[in-house]
Amino acid sequence: MTRDVGAVEEFPVGEFRIVELGRREIGVVRLADGSFRAVRNRCPHAGAPLCRGTVGGTMVPSRPGELHYDAERMVVRCPWHAWEFDLATGEVVVESRRERVKVYDVEAVDGRVLLDARGVRHAEL
Repeated sequence: MTRDVGAVEEFPVGEFRIVELGRREIGVVRLADGSFRAVRNRCPHAGAPLCRGTVGGTMVPSRPGELHYDAERMVVRCPWHAWEFDLATGEVVVESRRERVKVYDVEAVDGRVLLDARGVRHAEL
């Protein structure tokens, strides 16, 4: 069930636009490379409006005394507790946790943003 959720130019880079599908709120964001990601606007940890958080890269495991930032792995950072969720898979970045936010297939076609409201089955990732 694919939905047209707007024109590409209606989606500023790095900012979520909330789309309501029934009782669900889904945040759609355009990334700097022109691709789109979509996630449910509810943090699975404590129910925060996830898409009010920031979008960007994340720190990755490194050796003691070293800090490594991964600008390629795009995450949304929860506004309440700063938990990070991978925008491609929905997985929480902290390896010791199993929470996951629901992600949706979304793409730009002929200047329009199309969202698959069924979501992504995690087994396919």
